Parts: sequence; structure tokens; C-alpha cells
Amino acid sequence: MTRRGLGCGLTLLALLTAACGTSGDASNKAGTTLTVISPSPPASLDPAKANVGSDNWFVNLAYDTLIRRGPDGRQVPDLAVKWGYVGAGNKTFEFTLREGVKFADGTPLDAKAVAASLDYARKNGLNVSWTSAIESVTATGPRTVRIQCATPHPALPFLLDNVTMLGSTISQKGLADPGKLGTRSFGAGPYVLDVAQTAFGDHYTYTPNPYYWDKSKIHWKKVVVKVVPNPNSALQAVKTGQGEALAIGSDQVGTARAGGLTIADTPVFFLGVNLADRAGKIVPALKDVRVRQALNYAVDRGAITRALFGEYGKPTTQISLPGLDGFTPDLDARYPYDPQKARQLLAEAGYPNGFSLRMETQAIGPFKLDAATQAVIQQWKGLGIRVDLVSDTTIGQWLGNATSGKFPALGFGYGGNPTYTLSLDWMLPHRTAFNPFASEDPQLTKILAAAAAAPADRQPALYQQAMRWIVDQAWFVSVARMDGIWAFDPKKITGLAAGPGYIPDLAWAVAPK
Repeated sequence: MTRRGLGCGLTLLALLTAACGTSGDASNKAGTTLTVISPSPPASLDPAKANVGSDNWFVNLAYDTLIRRGPDGRQVPDLAVKWGYVGAGNKTFEFTLREGVKFADGTPLDAKAVAASLDYARKNGLNVSWTSAIESVTATGPRTVRIQCATPHPALPFLLDNVTMLGSTISQKGLADPGKLGTRSFGAGPYVLDVAQTAFGDHYTYTPNPYYWDKSKIHWKKVVVKVVPNPNSALQAVKTGQGEALAIGSDQVGTARAGGLTIADTPVFFLGVNLADRAGKIVPALKDVRVRQALNYAVDRGAITRALFGEYGKPTTQISLPGLDGFTPDLDARYPYDPQKARQLLAEAGYPNGFSLRMETQAIGPFKLDAATQAVIQQWKGLGIRVDLVSDTTIGQWLGNATSGKFPALGFGYGGNPTYTLSLDWMLPHRTAFNPFASEDPQLTKILAAAAAAPADRQPALYQQAMRWIVDQAWFVSVARMDGIWAFDPKKITGLAAGPGYIPDLAWAVAPK
């Protein structure tokens, strides 16, 4: 994701406010029905518990966020009209809210409501590691809010935008009955979930919010997100006019284009195998950096990437994307394919005949994570590495297995993040789905602490230093970064755009042709 300078300013960033909208009935200007296809139902309609990436469309239609990010990575006002860090050290963050906004239930959206929503999200969200530094959220005036962090947190603007959804503001009525947040909408977005026209697990229907602050953003009388798990059936639905857009895999691009659809693509995701048991608690061999490096040299990333993603993937050995503060171009080729060197390193470490391990991976969505994991396992066989693989088919199964501490290696897929939030999942001793054994290293922790507190112009060099450290230490076997690919009917819609790490914005951008 392109996050140039996000969360790094030391002075309050004043931004021009967006137009406050036009009056009148939204239905007079709106198109008819927009139907988009999703491969799975949402983990939850609660913004705090929704899965970033797969659930954005479901949430963003009904919940405006504090900051809006476009496909070019630029952040613009949404519910907040100005924001930024106060003083040095990236610990105090303040923002000012737009005037006159109401939730879809008609209640006012003020600083107290926003502070309460942020407090709920940071304490109850899926990504609590990302908010662990936040100490308090306080309404300092009718339209001003302060976020105080116990330790430096340079990525708050990223968390508060429409891609990550922490800033997707929930009304006080919703917070009063959080059990309903998973199946109702309590936001201030351009649309409202219409429960009467929704069949949970099959299709979700949204209709215009009559209180929306900018009715010119409401382009449709109805938006339907239809769940079609089979990727071929999903593509066929759009080709035959039953929908206007969907995410597809690289192997579907030719078929989509032949059917008259337009393709939008951008790097959004990297994947590979996480060598999580770096202390050798379950598999002693993984404690030795030579073993972990051998597992890297044994993988032909170019062949796997070409086979799975064609032109829509690039081999890499790092866990970052171009445009992010930790991305280091030469690390893409840190471990060239060299089976002989891999065997030599294993022999030096005392494992000339290999070893056995248990691994978890995911068979969810169009990202081919399971196929990439199996390709790695196949190439490891030449070293005598024997793998017992478990494939999860739901997000819930994955979260349970990934955090269980029972799997020394895990197939991983991860979207682009600024390195601060990436470090909370991967590099710091927090027990997460990507660091289930809470691996730590004092040198790495020191680098990351310096980067988090540093001015904007010093952060990239420090984060690249941290990325180089974990790649050299072979904490994982990254295989490829891949594009998110969307296909849409250009005769029916406009505005579906792609940018690094960006999720196309149905709520504001996609409009009738």
C-alpha cells in the first residue's frame, strides 16, 4: 500500500475540508442497483471485528470512516477534516470532526460518539495488536478528539482510514447493544443495511442513508453484495449481467477480458511460509538460522510465481510492497534458488537428511495461498523435509490454528502495511497469528523503537534496516507478492480503481456509467 508519510508528521496537519454535499433526495440522482460479487460472507458486519480486505465492501457502505484513502494513497477528509500528531515522538494525535454530521439513526455524530466508537474498536477489534499502544481516547471539545499513546504509534492515520476501518464510526445506539453489530448497521455511511432484503450468508442489501452529509456521494438506489463462493460461477455471474464487479484470480483474467470485462490490478498481498518456531520449541532444527536460510535457498520463487500468478505476481523474499516505508528493492533477490547451498547449510547445521514438521495453511479466497504452500513443500522434499499439512477453509479455523502454538510453520498471506503495524504482528514479542510463539530479538526491538519515535524523514531507513534484519535471519520464506485483481463491466459502472494495497471504494467512487 502506498502510505508515503502516513502518521509521521510532528505538527498538526491542516487539510482543506471537502464540500459538505448537496441537498435534495438522493434517489433523484442515484442509479438503480449495483451488484458486486464476494467469494465469502463477512466475518462480521461489526467494523471492529470485520476482516480487513475481505469484509471492506460490506462495512464501508454503511460506515463512514474518519479519513478516506484513494487509490493513489492520498488521504482526504471524511468524518475528520484535519488531523495530525502534536509535539515530538508520535504519541499524541488529534483530529477535528466535520460539522453537522448525523448517524443513519438520526443522532448527532460528535466527539463523544467518535471517542466511544474508537474505544470500543481498539478494545474489541480483531487487530488489537495494532492498537495496543493506545492509552486513551478523549473528546477534548464538541468536535475534537485526542488519541494518547503510551509508546510511539506513527501509523494512526493508516488505522483510521477506510481500508483498515478502525475509524469506521459506530453510533451510540449500536454500542449500547453490541450483540447486534454483527447483523445490523449503526454507521454514518452513505448506505444502510436493509435487513428485510438481506439473506445472511447469501446476499446483503444496502439502501441510501437519508441523513448522509454528502448526498452527491450516493450513486445508487440499492447496492447488493452477493456471495458466490465458486470463483468460476462468480465470474460467470458478472459476464452474464447478474453483477457488475468482483475480485478474481490471475488465471481468470483471460476469461474476464474475453467476456468484455475491464481489469484493474495492483500489488496488495504477499505470501509464503512463516517459520514461526524460531526458538525451536517444537522443531529444534528451526532454531538454527542456517536451517531457516536453507529452507529459503531451496525454493524456486520465480517458477512458483509464474505458475500461480503469471504477470500478476513478482518473486520476493521480503514482507513488504513497493511504496511502503520498509520496502527494500534488493531484498527481492536475497535468497536465489540454490538447492546445493541449501543442502550444504542443512548439513552444517546437523540435518543432512532433513527433518519433519507440521504446517498450517489457508484454502480461502482467490489468493492461492494453499497452492503456494504446497509448491514450497514439494520443493523442500528434495532436502528431506517432511511436512504434515493442515488446510483451513474458514477465517475462524485459520485464526484458531494460527494462534494455537501447535504449528511450527504456517502458510501466510498478508496485505501491505506500514512497517510499524507490520512489526506489531510479525517482529515484536506479541503473540499474534503471525508470531504465535512471540519471537523476539533485542537488536530488532531497538531498531523498531527508534523508528516508531522518529521524524518522518528518518523512518524509512530504520524500517528498511529492520526488514533487512528479519530477512537475513530468515524468519519466514516469503515467495511472492501478488496483485489484487478486479474485473468489472465498463458499460455499466465507472470509478472502480486500483492502487497499491487499496480496496476499490464502492461507497464513494463506483458510480453508474
